[in-house]
Amino acid sequence: MAGNKGSWLKVIGIGPGHPSWLTPAAYEAVAQAEILVGGRRALALFAFLEREKRVIDGDLESLRRFLESVRGRPTAVLVSGDPGLYSLLGWLKRHFPEEEIMVIPGISSVQLAFARLGCGWEEAIILSLHGRALSLLDPYLEGLAQERVLLALLTGGSNTPARVGEYLTSQGLGKVSLWVGAELGGPEERIEYLLAEELACSDFPQAAVIIGGYRKK
Repeated sequence: MAGNKGSWLKVIGIGPGHPSWLTPAAYEAVAQAEILVGGRRALALFAFLEREKRVIDGDLESLRRFLESVRGRPTAVLVSGDPGLYSLLGWLKRHFPEEEIMVIPGISSVQLAFARLGCGWEEAIILSLHGRALSLLDPYLEGLAQERVLLALLTGGSNTPARVGEYLTSQGLGKVSLWVGAELGGPEERIEYLLAEELACSDFPQAAVIIGGYRKK
């Protein structure tokens, strides 16, 4: 069963990437690890800890070989947000037995976005657009136009917020209202309400959360 206390491989959600959003349980799990694995930004949060560190550079086969080489040693894989939402967790579970893995949850950007909005997200449809075709949105366009669907979109890579705005506009949804948040929880947090056609001309960072179908009151 995943979550065994004797698990050597802990997948730890570090939240938005700022120390104030790191949970005590996540910090404790990191402190107990001998090896830290993560992106440069994630590892920078723990620069003060003298640990063996491995940067995730996109070469997953190299990462798999490294993890095999340290198997059994307390290892923390640091992922942004929450491990259960578009993270390395699924990949790790395909390569390592569940009983070797423990998951430590974190605060996801989607959670923080809806907190900023001050509304629940029980009915939200959450989609990651990173590395995926924007046609993924097509089944939801009619509902979005009529505010019958609550849609949370995670942007990244070539699918920037501006490109999402362009796509929605090209599909006749240029006047749809959107909530857009970037760098959530950090000192450079940016939040705006924009029409899709306005978002198409915006300069939001690649990684952002877009929420559509929310009725601003």
